Amino acid sequence: MAKAIKKIPLREIKRAQEHRKLARYYNLNSILGNDWAMFYPIIGGRKTGKSYSVAEFIVKQKIKLKDGVKNYWMRISESSTKAMLANKCKGLIDPDLVRKYNLELSSKDMYVQNRGEDFMTVCPLSKFGKLKGVGFYDKDFTGQYNLILDEFQLEQGEKRTSFDILYNFIGMCENIARTTKNKIRVFLLGNTLEEASTILKAFNFLPEKFGRFYLKSKRCVIDNIEPTEEYLKDRKGSIADILGGDDMSNYTNTLKRDTELLYKGRTVKPTGIVKFSKSTADWYTIWDGIVIKRYNRESLPKELDFAMRPYIDTAFNKERKQNIIDMYDARALKFNNLITQSYFQGSLERIRKQV
Repeated sequence: MAKAIKKIPLREIKRAQEHRKLARYYNLNSILGNDWAMFYPIIGGRKTGKSYSVAEFIVKQKIKLKDGVKNYWMRISESSTKAMLANKCKGLIDPDLVRKYNLELSSKDMYVQNRGEDFMTVCPLSKFGKLKGVGFYDKDFTGQYNLILDEFQLEQGEKRTSFDILYNFIGMCENIARTTKNKIRVFLLGNTLEEASTILKAFNFLPEKFGRFYLKSKRCVIDNIEPTEEYLKDRKGSIADILGGDDMSNYTNTLKRDTELLYKGRTVKPTGIVKFSKSTADWYTIWDGIVIKRYNRESLPKELDFAMRPYIDTAFNKERKQNIIDMYDARALKFNNLITQSYFQGSLERIRKQV
């Protein structure tokens, strides 16, 4: 006799369906459980629900707290913020969220309203210089701040910025919240691409595998999202899958890092200091003539300086500068870790833009 099939209660079916939904799309609840944190970088492929989950969170919080919360949504370029605000902010909040929460959005310049009430401010980092004098900060405000930097990682082929993204982002945050230390969340949303992010480097940490990472000294929790089976199945047969396949890291969240230049051996002595600016944060020490490390107060004669641009209080020599560039291009320089390699590469890129 065939064994009777046990009927599954409807509530269990609904619970299983919800679990599947959460597996397909990113859910914010878990990471927000770390209420000691200030920064929440969330990295993952496109269409995993990163921006959606944050957008729904700030919409719900605004409806609940009204004037008790201030929301600031940032992008790198002005063209992207203009696209979000165009045609009554149709590119700002997902259409289903607009319907679900009965939103009626409008904007004037960078200020967004919902049914005539303050809702959000949308800022481009590229305009930080012009926005420094804008009075965002209210010293009497004691509520919650939500700051979002969306798509903080530049796309492959996207034009490199002429400004320092991290510098402008720090400036914007200070302009908005000054020295606020509590009741503030900073969401950093990005697709994982071929290069390490300038923003992530500020935490002196680059995730080399999937998972959640806790940087308590930085008040930071990082989610590096692994594509789920549901996500990959859903993506199968799509335009991006057919045309891009597994090579499009901004969909697969697979970062192909260049590890061939990493040197794990012992170094003996410093032989030079590469300087990109007056700030020691932009200095690198050359060890044994070939290995690059972050500068750590090594003391060397001035004649061993490699100034990468003039006017930084050390002798500038075009040939010495070009020697460093040529060694890097020939892959003759080695690095002690990925973070140093990424910082150094970014510094070189900025120098080349100034030529």
